[in-house]
Amino acid sequence: MANKIITTLKANIFVPILSILLILSATGCGSKGSTDGVVEISVNYNFNNVKPFEKSPYDVSYEIIPLQLPQYESIRIYLNNIEVFEEYIYVSTLRESIYIFDKQGNFVNKIAKGEDITEVASLIDFMIDRQDRKLEVFDKNRIVVYDLAGNYLESRELDGILGVEYGISGENRVFLRHKNSLSEHTFTITPGNKTLELKTGQTVSNILNPKHFHTFQNTLYFTGYSNKVYSLEANDSIPNVIATVNNMNQNPTVTGLDIERYQILCAQKKHFTYINNFFVYNPNLWGFTLFVGETGYKLFMDMESGKYYSHPLTGIPYSQNNRWVENQSEYYLFPVAKFSDDTATTIKETSPDLYNQMERAPADTKMWMIKATYTNKQQ
Repeated sequence: MANKIITTLKANIFVPILSILLILSATGCGSKGSTDGVVEISVNYNFNNVKPFEKSPYDVSYEIIPLQLPQYESIRIYLNNIEVFEEYIYVSTLRESIYIFDKQGNFVNKIAKGEDITEVASLIDFMIDRQDRKLEVFDKNRIVVYDLAGNYLESRELDGILGVEYGISGENRVFLRHKNSLSEHTFTITPGNKTLELKTGQTVSNILNPKHFHTFQNTLYFTGYSNKVYSLEANDSIPNVIATVNNMNQNPTVTGLDIERYQILCAQKKHFTYINNFFVYNPNLWGFTLFVGETGYKLFMDMESGKYYSHPLTGIPYSQNNRWVENQSEYYLFPVAKFSDDTATTIKETSPDLYNQMERAPADTKMWMIKATYTNKQQ
């Protein structure tokens, strides 16, 4: 066990600061680079301590799931959100609709954009409440609740809470604040309207760059734009810092910068600009994206050895877009029409196994879901 790292929170009422013990069974407590239960992510700025994925203790296999959309409908590749839970795959596009498919890609339902109470006027984000097995949609000034198949249940007003992303852990709801909000902090947490993480550096630029929230074994993991990775369990009232990125701006007084100036300062000091897309694949394998300027690099961290590995889909078109991780599998959208000669050649050179699966996949649909599954190599 290790001491929880408690972040000072501002609330409408005084929030006492407590010292709470945390068992880090799901975060690789014994990993190398861990200090008092907080893991240090020590990737070098030039990535010279990152090994090729082939040298990792994992194999990857691919499956192509053809998404069967209704006639005359399509999914636009633009700030999409994906989540997989039980027998369903959920796919949304910012300010548009949510499509629900089964695990084979068959169409199940659509939560349409519209002004009816059962519809979504301007979709911001969504997440599955895994405790109550419901789909919650963040829609402007309310949360709209559906069952897992997309049937309307209720809606709840937000009383002025704003955000650009949304996370769920037990009764807690975590909102990533917009850069232009009046709050000085990155997150608002309800109930209690607690605030977390001062806005610094990158947060003064457009922060619509998913994904900041992920769920593994009923624990919410998320990042803002500091060097910290947080976890929030269902029974927690405040988040815990579980990891920090060493080579990143850690000066909380660096505020009010435009993104160009921030990136120049980071480059001069050889600092990454931010971390997002943090996923727990299993207790011994983490994945995340570190950004140099606006270029993201997807990496793995093996928690047993403390070693870093590149991602097997590095260089594959559309693999930098938003993804979801569930049961050690990643899910990506890929437009079928983009599997053209040039793109196919790139994929074949980078990942022959993926290319072979795409060659055999049905082409009579508009969108594929690429499923990449990671398993331990046989000893």
